[in-house]
Amino acid sequence: MHTEAQSKAYHKIKIYLFFLGLILDIAILIFVVFSGLSVQIREFSIQLTSNFFLVNGIYITLLGGGMYLIHFPLSVFEGFFWEHKFHLSNQKFNQWLVDELKKLGLSYVFMLIVVETIYVFLNRFPPNWWVGAGIFWLFLTLVLARIMPNVIIPMFYKYSNIENAELRERILTLFKECKVNIQNAYMINFSSKTKKATAFICGLGKTRRVVLTDTLVSNFTIPEIETVVAHELGHYKHRDILKITLINSLVIFFGFYLMDRILKLALVHLGLTRIDDIAFFPILALGMIVFGFLTTPLMNWYSRIVEVRADRFSLELTQKPKEFIAMMHKLATMNLAEYEPNRFQEVWFYDHPPIAKRIKFAENFN
Repeated sequence: MHTEAQSKAYHKIKIYLFFLGLILDIAILIFVVFSGLSVQIREFSIQLTSNFFLVNGIYITLLGGGMYLIHFPLSVFEGFFWEHKFHLSNQKFNQWLVDELKKLGLSYVFMLIVVETIYVFLNRFPPNWWVGAGIFWLFLTLVLARIMPNVIIPMFYKYSNIENAELRERILTLFKECKVNIQNAYMINFSSKTKKATAFICGLGKTRRVVLTDTLVSNFTIPEIETVVAHELGHYKHRDILKITLINSLVIFFGFYLMDRILKLALVHLGLTRIDDIAFFPILALGMIVFGFLTTPLMNWYSRIVEVRADRFSLELTQKPKEFIAMMHKLATMNLAEYEPNRFQEVWFYDHPPIAKRIKFAENFN
């Protein structure tokens, strides 16, 4: 069984790795801009083709590929070695690598679509490009949320029905009590990759579904799983996915607006003549990385509020605080979660309340 000391050691290194990766990204982007390498990559791309989209695509591929290769040793250490050191991973290295390449492919396609679209707006609507970019971000986020259950999750996990008839009936009863249109809960083979357990709700509209991991179904009692499903149904009833998506998009809108100001100031100091010059991209990326880091506490704060509300919904619906508390203890053990992280960790890294606070909330529930 994992101890609190192991949990702290596990998360301490992960936090160090996060900041190492962040500093590395910032350093690379600054170097690429001020060394002149960004202009050189652009010129190399132009030598291969004069097409606006292809030039941008080649540039993004070279820059993104280079940054990925630099980060790869950190990814191996954190994603494979560190998980195995604490006996959390069930994957062999080749299995982990296949998943990593899938994530790389998805990230590459997503990044290419976003960057190409942003530069279309920069090219055709330079005064107000950030408005179009923000609207597109919202659209793309909604599309991704909708296709997540049927397209993205099956790339990594296999769905199956919940075979335990009693559990399935209890779940469907919860749906009926909540007057929820979700017709089924699904299970994924989480154990093929990890010993951790979780549950989540994903999708929008007709694709929305509750998903339980097989590790959760195998290691938790039916009443405990009931409290988990009720929590996820709370998110559904409160329309939390849509709300978080909209709030995130508003933050991104503001981020794009700030970048508009920064890019136009940078035109003067970097000797570039067009705001749609792809050589500007590292500045855009650098600004969004820093902006994203600085706004993380705000987004986490709102997310924690949402999670507390879902916990309350679960407790009110099931009236099973003891089972909820038992479920929290099991999750903490299986996921090597810290019960009481320090305030800095909570603010910057926790989009859920820490386990100790969630348990205390249930203990005080009446």
